Amino acid sequence: MRLYLVRHGETSYNKKGCYYGVTDAGLSEKGMDQAREVGRMLEGLSFQQVISSPLLRARDTARLLLEEAGIMADLSAKESLNSLIRPDDRLMEQDFGVFEGRTYGQLQEEFPLELEAWNKDFSFYRIPEGESFRDVRDRVDAFCRDLISLSTTESMRKASVLITAHKGTFGHMLASLLSMPLEGYWNFVFEQGCYSVVDLEDGYAIIRSLNRT
Repeated sequence: MRLYLVRHGETSYNKKGCYYGVTDAGLSEKGMDQAREVGRMLEGLSFQQVISSPLLRARDTARLLLEEAGIMADLSAKESLNSLIRPDDRLMEQDFGVFEGRTYGQLQEEFPLELEAWNKDFSFYRIPEGESFRDVRDRVDAFCRDLISLSTTESMRKASVLITAHKGTFGHMLASLLSMPLEGYWNFVFEQGCYSVVDLEDGYAIIRSLNRT
């Protein structure tokens, strides 16, 4: 089974340099153009499944991409693209809790003690009202186990699956699929306006390309 991984396009929060995970920010004009550009890159392909983070920026990236490319398999005239994009909460970005919507400089002023604790134990410190790095990896691990199981079924063995999500969850996803420890997250960077390809074969993940344009 071949996975096409697409990080959502730019949002206003990206431009501001804020920490934001569960804040449901929409795409900027540039972000919408990025989604359409990836659609043009993937023109001619056909996806058997489309899975997305439920957050607006990821769902709209999938919708705009598919509209631009016209590449959804088995789409009848009565079906909408939105109905074929399956949301999965496990793909949501990290919940930054009280850090949401704030820049690093603002955190230094407003939450200095919490920021210090986070910097000392980035992997396991749970941000107040939010998640820890470990929390995110645990739910992404569960998602990956389901993906691997799906890839071994006869109907999906040679299928193509589009996944639209976030920089954080994709970093955890590759680390999980490659059986890397939690810190493996830092080995991967997912850019906006491009796509990555990973094959799942007999339970193993094979990286074919990262951040392709």
